[in-house]
Amino acid sequence: MLKTGEMGERNFLARIRGLVNIPRGAVLGFDDDASDIPISDRSHLVINVDTFVRKTDWLPGMTPAQAGRKTAVMALSDLAAKGARPLATMLSLCVPEDYEVDDAQEIIRGFSQYGLKASIPYLGGDVGMCDDVVLTGVALGVASPEEIVPRSGARVGDIVAVTGLFGLTSIAFEVLIKGREVESELHKAALETAYRPEIEIDFIASLKEIGAVTAAMDSSDGLGITLHTIAKQSGCGIIVDKLPLPPAIDIFCRDEKLDTMKMVMQGGEEFLLVLTIPPEKYDSALDIAKKMKVNLHKIGSITRDDRVVWANEEGSKPIPFAGYDNFREWD
Repeated sequence: MLKTGEMGERNFLARIRGLVNIPRGAVLGFDDDASDIPISDRSHLVINVDTFVRKTDWLPGMTPAQAGRKTAVMALSDLAAKGARPLATMLSLCVPEDYEVDDAQEIIRGFSQYGLKASIPYLGGDVGMCDDVVLTGVALGVASPEEIVPRSGARVGDIVAVTGLFGLTSIAFEVLIKGREVESELHKAALETAYRPEIEIDFIASLKEIGAVTAAMDSSDGLGITLHTIAKQSGCGIIVDKLPLPPAIDIFCRDEKLDTMKMVMQGGEEFLLVLTIPPEKYDSALDIAKKMKVNLHKIGSITRDDRVVWANEEGSKPIPFAGYDNFREWD
């Protein structure tokens, strides 16, 4: 019998596609970041669910509150990518019977407080017992059908941009999992990113109001997978002409003889937004980003072919479709 780990997450999703029922009038397909349900002609409920498992997701040194907080980020980031306005969150908390009560409460506190700082109430949820710590976050939001931003809307000539620099979580994994030593400032920045990721909740919605975004995704599975997904679903290609990484990581990779592109493209867990912007709207998008204190970076453009490549002074290099797989962990 074929095992899920052998098949992989994306092949499994393709296998169950026929079992999924998309509501009439929905904008988002089965393979988008979130799902939407029309509740009136002008309003759709946008829903996302994400799961955090201690065995695979709990990093060494992470506190219970940080685990809860990250679960909230996981649930809300996909709503942010769709341009929805979050209404509320819920949490399913499953823990072993001998789990410390104070730690369980800290998980819920971390989850709740992340939403409250953006006026998103935590409504409660469910509790249960299992052999591991399993946290399932649900985020609920609303948007008009015209406001919802799919993965599939990129057009040839659009600018490809991201809301931050990549590679810090890759450094954190090197430090926490592989025991690699890095200089103190980079060490601090990497762990802060891994333990306390941030998302830009209202940025895509603000861009959509002026027609300054055509497609968007969050990058939690890795920038490389995200770029490939946008390209495939939009029927186009992507050329990256500037890797979005901090100079300190570039230097670190050269010194340690690490693959820079892999650190940037296959890190995952950054929760940064990847979006496509019509070129005539890019200056307006930059103005909005400045007002909202979002670090918007142009990294490339949408092309007519179906390739996803990094172009530098040495030529073009294919960006692999590789990153996080929920059935295999890291490809």
